[in-house]
Amino acid sequence: MLRHRADLQSLLYMLLYPALIAWQWRWGIHWLLYPLMLYIGVGLAVAQHNHTHLFFWRSRALNRLTDLWLSVLQGSPTFVFYPTHIAEHHRYNGGPLDLTSPSHFGGHHTHLKGYLLHPFQALNAIKLLIASYVKRRWAQGDRWPVIELAVIALSWLILLNLDPRRCLLLILLPQLHSAHWLLGANYLQHAHPSAPDEALGERAYTRNFTGWMNYFWFNIGYHSAHHENGKLHWSELPKRHAELRDDIPPQLIEPSMAGYMIRTYLLRRPSAEPPHKHKAERSSAEG
Repeated sequence: MLRHRADLQSLLYMLLYPALIAWQWRWGIHWLLYPLMLYIGVGLAVAQHNHTHLFFWRSRALNRLTDLWLSVLQGSPTFVFYPTHIAEHHRYNGGPLDLTSPSHFGGHHTHLKGYLLHPFQALNAIKLLIASYVKRRWAQGDRWPVIELAVIALSWLILLNLDPRRCLLLILLPQLHSAHWLLGANYLQHAHPSAPDEALGERAYTRNFTGWMNYFWFNIGYHSAHHENGKLHWSELPKRHAELRDDIPPQLIEPSMAGYMIRTYLLRRPSAEPPHKHKAERSSAEG
C-alpha cells in the first residue's frame, strides 16, 4: 500500500530514530549515536514535509497513523504544514505576500544572524495562521488537529515524568534542533543578498543545493523543482532539476549546503554572481 518504494527510506528513519533514543535512554548518551540521531531527526522533518505534500500510503488509516507518529517524533503536529507551508509558502513562492519570506525580517540579506533568527521570526509570523486553521477545522467538526496536539503533549508529559533530564536531552532538544533546521531551510533557500532582479527570470526565487546531503535528506536541495510541482515525489526531483537547470540563475545552484553556509555565514564570502543569459540578452538589446 506504499505509493513509492523510495519511501521505505522514510519508514526506516521513522523506526531508527526512536531506536536510537531508546538505546541512549537506557545506556546513556553516546558520542557517535547522538549526532547521528540529530542528523536523522532533520531527515524526519523533511519526511514529515514530504508526507503532507504526497501521502506515503494509499490507505487513509495508515496516513493518519503516520501523521501521528511523525508528530510525536518531531514534537510538531503534521497539520501545520497545510496552512503555513502549502497554502502560504508554495502559493507565494517566498515573494512579498509570503509571510515566511526572509525579506520581511530586515530586508534581503544572507548572514549568520539572519539564519539563526529566521525560524523564530517565521514562527511568530505564522502563529495566527495556525490558530485560525485549528479553529476553522474545529468549527467544521474536524478534531484531528487537536488530536495531534494532544498526543504530542501526552508524549511529553509521560517522558518528562519518567526522567526529566533524559527527556530534555533525548526528546526536547533534538526536536527543537529539527524544527530550527526545517524553518531555517527557508532562509537557506530563499534569502538573497539583494532584491531579486526580474532579468534573472521567473525561477530566481529559490536557491538549490545539489550535494550529497540530498541522499540523506530526501532531495530537499532541489528546491526549484519542488516549487514547480509540490506533488512531485521527492525521488523524481533530481530529474526535474536537470530539466530546469538552464533556466535557473547559476548563482542559485550550490554544490554544497555546508560549503555555502561556511563561505557565506562564517567567512562572509558570498557566491560570485556571473551575468545570467537573460541579463546578457537585455544588455545586448540595449546596446
